[in-house]
Amino acid sequence: MSAVREPKLVQAPKRASSSTPKKAGTPVRNNTPARAAMVKRVNNNGNVRRASSTTPQYHDPDRNLTTEDAAEGTEAFKNRVSEITSFRVVARVRPFIKEELAEMEGQERRSIVEMTDTKTILLDPTDNWAPKAQFEFDASLWSIPPTHHIVHTFQDTRHKTHATQKDVYNLIAKDLVPHVFNGFNSCILSYGQTGSGKTYTMMGNYDHNAACGGDGEEGIIPRVSNDLFLILKQRMEEEEKTKQQRDRTKFRVEVSFIEIYMERVRDLLDPALRHTRGNEKLQDARIRQDPYSGPFVEGVTKYQVENWAQCCLLLDRGSQHRTTCVTAIHNQSSRSHAIYQITVLQEQVVPGKNKFALPSFRTQVGRINLVDLAGSERGGFQDYVKESAAINTSLLALRRVIDNLTERQNMLMEQARAEITGGYYQERPLPQVPFRDSVLTWLLSDSIGGNARTTMVATLSPLVKNYGDTLATLQWSSKARNLVTLVKMNDQAMVSDGMANRAGALDNAVRIQRQNLDSLRQTLRKKQEDAQQLERQTKTLKKKVDKTNARIKAIKEDQAALIIQRTFHRFMFYKKFESYELHYAKLRSAKTSGSASAGEFERIRKEAEAREQAAKQKLKEMESRTDAKAEVVARYEQCAAAREERRREAEERRAKICETINAGEVLRQYAEKRRKETDAAQAALRKTKEEFEARVQKLAEMEKTIADSKSTDVHAKNKQDAEGLAELRKRRDEIRARRFEVVKQLVALREKHKKVCRGLR
Repeated sequence: MSAVREPKLVQAPKRASSSTPKKAGTPVRNNTPARAAMVKRVNNNGNVRRASSTTPQYHDPDRNLTTEDAAEGTEAFKNRVSEITSFRVVARVRPFIKEELAEMEGQERRSIVEMTDTKTILLDPTDNWAPKAQFEFDASLWSIPPTHHIVHTFQDTRHKTHATQKDVYNLIAKDLVPHVFNGFNSCILSYGQTGSGKTYTMMGNYDHNAACGGDGEEGIIPRVSNDLFLILKQRMEEEEKTKQQRDRTKFRVEVSFIEIYMERVRDLLDPALRHTRGNEKLQDARIRQDPYSGPFVEGVTKYQVENWAQCCLLLDRGSQHRTTCVTAIHNQSSRSHAIYQITVLQEQVVPGKNKFALPSFRTQVGRINLVDLAGSERGGFQDYVKESAAINTSLLALRRVIDNLTERQNMLMEQARAEITGGYYQERPLPQVPFRDSVLTWLLSDSIGGNARTTMVATLSPLVKNYGDTLATLQWSSKARNLVTLVKMNDQAMVSDGMANRAGALDNAVRIQRQNLDSLRQTLRKKQEDAQQLERQTKTLKKKVDKTNARIKAIKEDQAALIIQRTFHRFMFYKKFESYELHYAKLRSAKTSGSASAGEFERIRKEAEAREQAAKQKLKEMESRTDAKAEVVARYEQCAAAREERRREAEERRAKICETINAGEVLRQYAEKRRKETDAAQAALRKTKEEFEARVQKLAEMEKTIADSKSTDVHAKNKQDAEGLAELRKRRDEIRARRFEVVKQLVALREKHKKVCRGLR
């Protein structure tokens, strides 16, 4: 199967400034709205009651509703659609792993947890496996296969089948996916001790190059991604059949993946970690508070995905950087809370109210948070004491939030029941929900006690040694089931000003041009550095050429000296040879004169022959040395042409460098000129936007005047405003033409830059 295409990056992370270091271990809560000041007031009975400040913190969208807005089909009615849902809790017991089965070899295999229908029963192994406690959940999932041959002691419970990953998904998450397309938020949490199967339930084993679904081991996150794109495909096919191209809804799916480790939020999809493993380079992210949508992570990386395989690719990429370690229960336990968020955005074009108004856009957003909580653990290594303390602190804060929400809800129910029946109710202050005690509860405040359908999976271990942790998980999960949340459709954001969109697009274009100019400046600086380096290399080569020329000159001088020396030796040889010939002639004449001096003659002759042989040998040696020197000189003379060619090439490169430096100066001047023109265009754009806003305000006043007046002055004023609007559009067209000219000049500048680069090569 072909490789999965890389998803599109739609939001890059914001890098933290090095000048403002953050304190480790504390959540960042900068720029959060101040809490409403609490004042006390005394009622008629004398009881003290807390009330918020009279100054509103935000605008209530229902404040100005009329009776006409209550009719079905109106926008106000759609925005106020809400639903009361309960906090669903599902219990799941995991099977025994291979190591545990090996330890129980030859013994009875018993589970401390039994399940019948929706009930979960905890057995006490110290009391002959008698039932210790019974808990009621929305569902109880038995995931121990029959092949484990468990001995059942509670009512002889026998499970013919066991809950697979598909059964878990169909029961927990399958019905939550369609609501995301209707503008509702959903949340699924996995809670339990370390090694109870939380990560396997949420992620499972998946392959993004294969198909998803069926009885495979894919977890909730891959299956949610798969079903989401199946529903998206169906909706797009229905849109193609029933609507025209311009009226169709545009869908976009975005994914983000973060972890909370040691009370710090870290981005697991940071592009800077693309080709790394582990969590050494993870950077902390900041949490911001929005008065309408709640808390969010500032500048978190978001990818636009097109299929479930890309979702799984990002899930796998982020899981590689998640913090894990070896614990007493699990070899690779997650030591951080992970939140995998899928956002579905639907954008629909709304026609303008009249022929002069540009169309606007209606956007609807639905989110689903898939949370894999870190497991609480009592036993651990000494090196991870702080880490375990941070995990247990966040989980304890989550429990306190659930407890206070439950208590607050019960008090409100008591008060409502007393008001309806007329019974007695002792008024007391409502408990505050400590969402800010932990980063985890702060980020999940909208999911736990706010606007989301929430389901929690309580994962259980069947081992006897985990009896205490299993009991604590069951008790708290049963208490969380009492929560009730009010789920409301997300408000539809309306962009009523089509011209504002166009102005934003022009601003983006100007920003892109500035980025391109910065890139050109950076390239120019790099070329200048290369030119300087080439100039230094040219100087080095010139020094080498001068050194070589000096050596050639010295060799030529040595060659001339050798030639003179050889000529001198030949002259001396011939002179000695002539003296020897003269001496031989004298000897021959002496020989003829008498034989008395024959012995002396023979001796002199032999000495002369010996001297002659020595002179010839010395002459041969001198000739061989002279030939060797001549050969060296000839070899240097042959290389002279190549050295001259290299010197000429160095001169040509030096000339090109000079040309490049001049071209760089021209590029810099041209870029500065374009930057000034771009700033002027942006200033004109801002001025146009201000004039346009003034015209829009003036048109609103005109519409109000038309309703009360029918005089001819109003028509004249309308005509004048129409002419002003035409002039404004004309100026907008001029700005577009100027922007097109700037882009055209920028393209020409790039072409010129490419030619310069090719000339350098």
